[in-house]
Amino acid sequence: MTMFKPNLAIEEIRIYSKGRPVFAEKFHAGLNIIRGQNSSGKSTIMDFIFFGLGGDLLETQWRESALHCDAVILAARLNGHSVTLGRDVEPRASRPMRIFFGPIEEALSSAAEGWERYPFSRGSAESFSQVMFRHLGLPEVQYGESNTKITMNQILRLLYSDQLSAVDKIFRPQRFDDAITRQTVGDLLCGAYSNSYYNARIRRKDAEAELKEVITRIGFLIKTHGREGHPLTMAWLDAERERLEDDLTRLNQRIGELEEQIFKTQFDDRLTLNDQNETYERVVTLQSELGRLKEDLNEAELERLDSIDFIASLEKKLKELEQSHDVIAQMDAIAFEFCPSCFAPIEHDHVDGSCSLCKSAYDHSRTEQRVLKLINEYSRQRENSLIIQKSRDSIIVKLKAEIDATTEFWRQASRHYKVALRTPTTELRLELRQLNREAGYAYRQLEELASKKAIVTELAELSQTREVLEREIDQLRVIIESEERRNHLQKAKSAERIENEVLDFLKRDLERQSTFVSANRISFAFDGDRLAVNDESFFSASSMVYLRNSFLAGFMYAAANEATFLHPRFLLMDTVEDKGMEPDRSKNFQRLLYDKSKKAISEHKIIIATSMIAEELDNPSITVGAFYTHENRTLKLQ
Repeated sequence: MTMFKPNLAIEEIRIYSKGRPVFAEKFHAGLNIIRGQNSSGKSTIMDFIFFGLGGDLLETQWRESALHCDAVILAARLNGHSVTLGRDVEPRASRPMRIFFGPIEEALSSAAEGWERYPFSRGSAESFSQVMFRHLGLPEVQYGESNTKITMNQILRLLYSDQLSAVDKIFRPQRFDDAITRQTVGDLLCGAYSNSYYNARIRRKDAEAELKEVITRIGFLIKTHGREGHPLTMAWLDAERERLEDDLTRLNQRIGELEEQIFKTQFDDRLTLNDQNETYERVVTLQSELGRLKEDLNEAELERLDSIDFIASLEKKLKELEQSHDVIAQMDAIAFEFCPSCFAPIEHDHVDGSCSLCKSAYDHSRTEQRVLKLINEYSRQRENSLIIQKSRDSIIVKLKAEIDATTEFWRQASRHYKVALRTPTTELRLELRQLNREAGYAYRQLEELASKKAIVTELAELSQTREVLEREIDQLRVIIESEERRNHLQKAKSAERIENEVLDFLKRDLERQSTFVSANRISFAFDGDRLAVNDESFFSASSMVYLRNSFLAGFMYAAANEATFLHPRFLLMDTVEDKGMEPDRSKNFQRLLYDKSKKAISEHKIIIATSMIAEELDNPSITVGAFYTHENRTLKLQ
């Protein structure tokens, strides 16, 4: 069968109490029915599945029998990749999760090696929602003013219909619920969030913040270092430096003439040794600082180039690993009729777990496990490297600016030293002293220009960065507007498909609600958390249950028949007989679920619990476990 992605499937569940299994069952493809008497523990198992997948159970929502258990282990497949999920039972909210990237048999045989622990919420470490979203191919959508990200718990609110949920609501309730969260989750599962749209929105926000910082910095530099009537540009800086150097040339020429006159009159005025030493030491100090800065720049640029190669190699490895998983998945299907070397017929005495040609051992699950762990690790390395690279780029820009300024200081200091070797300081020549003061002032002005060069260089780079960011923001705006149009069309298309599926459920219901029989329009609002049929929202309690179940099932089956949805093609239903639902009506709904499962295009998983199973569905290919009773409960607790 075809697999539309994202695709979430539960293959097995094991629940432990005091270290021993008290419930262990496997699930089928398509429809799964957990059946038994009322109060035999069916809902407890449904809660454990929800919790094991990342759902959040509050302190007051744990059933008494569940609190006698220690942990739940789920064998799951995320887009076809085998993973094992484990969570410890504690009557507290926001519990962490352990993940093993491999099948459950290997996970249980490994006491600790291979298991990785992830928190419920994002922070300094990745959350389990981030890991599961990555392997499901779901974008980590941000929403609200606080830029909160969608979690697995919020996704599961549309995938689990439990007995505590209000019959007139779409979502499973949670604390601190709000309309924008519900709308974002609903739009996401309808396929209205593409990776390009999400990445463009996140990048535009970051780019606008960067642009604001750049503009603020430009304004600060101009206000602090600008001169009235003179823009801080390289052209102005060069013109000022040329003017001052011309003045110095004129002053030094006159100073030379005076020195020659003093020599002829046999005055012995010379520069003091202290002044010469001071100017020489400044040249040496600046030369050393310039060398250090250039070494730091070379080191930073080499590290940047190495990081670029490293990030590129990670991107290549991630792409190759994704491709390799598809190849691994097909390896079992390869069989040879003739030897590719001598063309002799090959005897088909195949041994499980071995190559069909050379009969060597081949462990498919271990290879798949290594691939998944490498994908997770390389993704984290890539994200960390990108953050470090951004910091390194900032250091390189700062070093270049410091080198430009220090070079200018060194050049002026060198010139000052050369002149100092021949500039007389005798008090006997007032004109000479005045010329020296003017020359010193000119040198100070050149030094100020040298310090301004770093500012001008930074301003030029900031201006260039501003232009790049403005162009990028314009391009991102085009992408976002284009994706928003696509998202709008996708939501309309998804809503139409969901409506058709729900109408089919209603029209094939037993004739208990006249509005359902004549239904021609289904309206639903994720933000308002409500449903309506032909604009009517209030029906009998059992009909409200039937409508809600029809919507959630219709949503799932619409996704199972259309690839553009981002619904995980998974559903838990513990409400097929709530609020006085009569047996015939419940059984009819079960038959509809089974009929739609057989006709669905994509792989999917739907798990329901009932005390009144349709007779023709009571067979091992559909049911899970025994028919549970008060004497034979789901949890085999001592």
